[in-house]
Amino acid sequence: MKLKRLRVNNIRSYEDLDIRFEDGVTVVSGVNGSGKSSLLEACFTGLFGSRTLSKEFVLSDLIRKGATKASIIVDFESIGHEYNIEQGYRVNPKTGSASNNKSVFMMDDKIMVDQASQTYEAVKALMKMDEEAYKNCVYIRQGEIDVLINAKTKDRQRMIDDLLQIGKLEEYRERAGSARKGVGRHQRETDARLKDNVADIEHIESSNPYQMLNTVKTEMNGVGNEISELEDKKDRAKEIVTSIEEKINKYTGTLEQKKTIDAEVRNFKSKITATYNDIEKARGVVNSGRQEVQKLQSVNTDLCTQIKVPDDADVENYVTSLEKEESAARDEVSTIIKKRELAQGNERSQNEFLLNLNEQLKRTEVSIQNREAKAKSITEDIEKLKKGIIELEDANREKTEEASKIGFPADKLENIEDIAELLGMKQKQLHGKEREKAATLAELDKRIKKAKDLLDKGLCPTCGQDLKGSKICEETTEDEEQRGNLLAELQSIRSEQSELETKTERVRSAREIAKGIADNDHQIQIKTRDITSSEKLIEENLRDVKEEKEKENALKEQIDEVGKVIGKIKEDIVTLKEDENDATESHKAIKDRLDIARRIRMNHLEIGKMQSDMQRSQDGISNGLEKVNLFEDQIKERKKRLEAIEKELGDVDITRLENDKVQYESAHKGIISRLEDLNLRKNELHKQVGLIEGEIRRLNELKEKHRMLSNKKEFLAAVYRDAEELETMYIRLRAELRAKNIDALDRLLNEIFSFMYTNNAYSHISLDQDYNLMIYEKDGTPLEPKLLSGGERAIFNLVLRCAIYRLLSHSPGTTGSVELPPLILDEPTVFLDRGHVHQLIKLIDMMRDIGVGQILIVSHDESLIDSADHVFVVEKDAITNSSSIAAK
Repeated sequence: MKLKRLRVNNIRSYEDLDIRFEDGVTVVSGVNGSGKSSLLEACFTGLFGSRTLSKEFVLSDLIRKGATKASIIVDFESIGHEYNIEQGYRVNPKTGSASNNKSVFMMDDKIMVDQASQTYEAVKALMKMDEEAYKNCVYIRQGEIDVLINAKTKDRQRMIDDLLQIGKLEEYRERAGSARKGVGRHQRETDARLKDNVADIEHIESSNPYQMLNTVKTEMNGVGNEISELEDKKDRAKEIVTSIEEKINKYTGTLEQKKTIDAEVRNFKSKITATYNDIEKARGVVNSGRQEVQKLQSVNTDLCTQIKVPDDADVENYVTSLEKEESAARDEVSTIIKKRELAQGNERSQNEFLLNLNEQLKRTEVSIQNREAKAKSITEDIEKLKKGIIELEDANREKTEEASKIGFPADKLENIEDIAELLGMKQKQLHGKEREKAATLAELDKRIKKAKDLLDKGLCPTCGQDLKGSKICEETTEDEEQRGNLLAELQSIRSEQSELETKTERVRSAREIAKGIADNDHQIQIKTRDITSSEKLIEENLRDVKEEKEKENALKEQIDEVGKVIGKIKEDIVTLKEDENDATESHKAIKDRLDIARRIRMNHLEIGKMQSDMQRSQDGISNGLEKVNLFEDQIKERKKRLEAIEKELGDVDITRLENDKVQYESAHKGIISRLEDLNLRKNELHKQVGLIEGEIRRLNELKEKHRMLSNKKEFLAAVYRDAEELETMYIRLRAELRAKNIDALDRLLNEIFSFMYTNNAYSHISLDQDYNLMIYEKDGTPLEPKLLSGGERAIFNLVLRCAIYRLLSHSPGTTGSVELPPLILDEPTVFLDRGHVHQLIKLIDMMRDIGVGQILIVSHDESLIDSADHVFVVEKDAITNSSSIAAK
């Protein structure tokens, strides 16, 4: 796998980042807190998503503060294909929580999956490792360099087995074991069910269900024959009862018909009486109507005289004419009223407008006074600001003179930050040289002491044998000469450091002076801007005062004009009120005449209605006399029908018919009662047949179930044997693969160890079947890796990681290191002294030489930076808190 490009937006301290990676060793350097490790974390999270976050962090901690969305895009190449992963994030501004709203995995510019869980599975399948295996193999995080040797035995076994794909075999073994236990449970359940099944079959067969079924069916046939005979008797009895009922009903119906005809005769007689009463009432209506008509005609004559209209005049046309005159007069009154109300409304509007103008005039006068006072106040503020600027300029001149006295004139003071940075870099270089020389001196002292001890005994300091004329003494002398040179160099370095401290103190004072001058300049700029703004405000205020005074004069003129308009409106209102009174009196006279004409018309209508009522009453008298004749004819016809009915009723004996009906109904009920008893018995027999047949069906089902359970028992026994064999196979295969991998890993460990620890105090490493590690000194003394010094333990862990990395590159399905992810080291020199740093550089060179395509290192160590193929420098803006990266 080759990492090609990383693009980041709003992740940690990176607002916008686009970096490309090349083959070889790449070192990312920068001061602490600049964002170096965040770059590696972005690569890690881009590949595996939010699963990379530790328990102490949530997704929103990954996103730059204040941002609402963020993204990570990782481009890499593997096995001839181009891959692209994009992770997108969104922050809820209300709750502050974040979510992974986009996760796309692309191969050769084609989208393969577009969901977070699917992207994670695709990456895991492609790299043949999950995020934990990635950390244990290729990504050595800051502070986690010795996680493998510090881990518990079981945890270390799981980590390394998962890396070497052996963990899958244990997972498959557990599945096979679970399957075997499940099959065993099913076997026990099947045996119990088979035993219950046999007991149920024996219980049903003991009751002889087939013989019981024949006995019940024989009895049921006899009951059925008896029910058929009784049904025939019941039907014959029912027919006789029906015939008798028909005769009784016919007799009863004839009696009812006779009663109905008698009631009709009485009804016709009542109607004749009522009709004579109606005729008398109608004659009374005719007489009273004639009298009322005469009264109304007399009243109309008087009313016509009042309005001077002839009795025979066309009243309807006269009323219509008066209605038109009255409507015109009413409209004229209404028009005048509307004009008056409109004039009054206009007067109110003008009064309100006048009041509003007066209020505007008052506000304008107040505004003019306020603006003039504000202009005066601003002028006073400007004078104070000018005085403050003069004081700040005086203070800056004093600070400049103070800086010149300590050797920093104005031109040097401008570049004080560059000078401070150069001094800081020089101090770091001297500090690094001092540590390197001190470490070398300590090694020489140790070697010289050991050599002197052996020389005093007459033994070789290398092999412990007798000197026999060797030149070891000369070599010891050279070491002492080298020690003297180192001491001189150390003294020179420390003297130079002391001089730098003095210069640094002067620079620190100059920086404080420069900061004070910059702060004063900033205050002068602020005050200058305030003066300019205040002068503009004065100009605006004076311009506004002029506009307000012009507005004041215009308002006064407008108030005079509105007063004149209100006077004219009042004169118009007086004239309209006089016109309204005249029109109202004229309308009243016309309306009085119209009311009298309408009364005359109403009386004419009433007379016509009365004459119509008298005519209807006269017609009612004639119709009543005709009804009386008709009713008398109906009475005669009904009496003839009654005579015929009397003859028909004379031959029927109703008492004998009713007695016969009672006897046959009693016999019919007895038959029905017997039938109900027989049907109940028949239903009981049916139920017995159903129960017995159900038992027979259940017996057959139990026998079929017994056959199936027997077959299942044999099948489960075979499956149990297969599961046992499969579980045993996985255990054997896992043991064989672990043994092979342990042998290979042990060989690679010692190969790299020998390369790293040549001429050192350790001879080799051993790795047992449980991945427990032991390091041996040259005298054969075993030593646990935990007991090594901090630097040695860190190097030992790196050796272990590199050995695992090499083993993975030779595992089945892998063609070499090019398929594995880049080897990533985050601050690997934290626990290393200068000597161990050189060993680390040797290890990195070895991994590069054996074919590791990319190695990414985060460090500020100069030795690693100098030995790198590519170097990136990370810087962080103190104001925006934003990191940026540039190639060196």
